[in-house]
Amino acid sequence: MDRTEATVRTMLSAIEAPLYDVGVLSDRGMLPGLDGIPAANVLEKLSLLKYRNVRGSHIYFRPSGEHRYTVLDDLSAISLGRLADDGFTPSAVVETSAGNFQAWLRHPAVFTKLIGTFAAQTLAARYDADPSAADWRRFGRLPGFTNCKPKYKRPDGLFPFVQLRSHTGKQYPMAEAFVQEITKLYEVREQEREARRLQASLSPQRGPRVSNLSLERFRTSSKYNDRPAAADIAFCVAAYANGMEEIRIERALEDDYLSRDPSPSKRASYIRRTMTKARDWASR
Repeated sequence: MDRTEATVRTMLSAIEAPLYDVGVLSDRGMLPGLDGIPAANVLEKLSLLKYRNVRGSHIYFRPSGEHRYTVLDDLSAISLGRLADDGFTPSAVVETSAGNFQAWLRHPAVFTKLIGTFAAQTLAARYDADPSAADWRRFGRLPGFTNCKPKYKRPDGLFPFVQLRSHTGKQYPMAEAFVQEITKLYEVREQEREARRLQASLSPQRGPRVSNLSLERFRTSSKYNDRPAAADIAFCVAAYANGMEEIRIERALEDDYLSRDPSPSKRASYIRRTMTKARDWASR
């Protein structure tokens, strides 16, 4: 077994998936026919990958389809240290060029495409990774091959190898807490986006009359299917934007309170929190 094969085997074990996409990128574009293949087939293609790499093609890989990994690109050694200190120890770290790293984070479960991209963008912003490379299906460089960008060409005409620096294959310690955090942050962002869209579409001049606004209309809208809390905020934003008195907004939420919990304090807290969020967005 040569060094490239050993490195690729180790990388595939660290980034475990049923199927992989292999990217072979040259000046002519991406080589077709290498998507959705098992690890054994990736290894069978090593001769082809070496041939293409020697002739200037970049060699990438990623788990195929939706998966449980986030890859952060263009990290510094300092950012790598911060990741580990914060409980985000990568399952694999690849040095793509001197002092530049890609970190693969293993989540507890598969993310949807939207949340996967949101998670990647959030982590990239926190740890100074490349924001343009932050999405759910980002390719990472496959270690064991060279990084043949012209700027890395050495005086002897050769290119440096992409190095596999660590490969625990393990889930990062903060995984469960991060999944809860990122799911909540995503829901809040979507509620805020919906509030902005609603505010833009509903003005006192062209929006529905106050007399026609009802909480039921928003609760039964297909747009808010299974999201009654988002429907409540949308109703309040529309009500504020159209000049409805606060006492009427509060009464609507009170009369059709979401929870079956009879606690008056929890009910009052929910109504106050919902109205405050909506008021903030309506006033922007």
